[in-house]
Amino acid sequence: MDDFFVGFGIIVALLSIISFVIGIILLFFESKRKLGLRILVISIITFIIGFGTCAAFLKLNIH
Repeated sequence: MDDFFVGFGIIVALLSIISFVIGIILLFFESKRKLGLRILVISIITFIIGFGTCAAFLKLNIH
């Protein structure tokens, strides 16, 4: 079950990085600036959630 959460966290983190790039691109358009800022804020929050989920369930095998 931990592997599912690690995979889910990685997917969420990667999707948030993609949406962050899209938000930056939307900032260059005058009519879409507000939408771009919303996407940037949401992508940062989801990256923190995804990375935190991945880090919490990731097991380090240090011998």
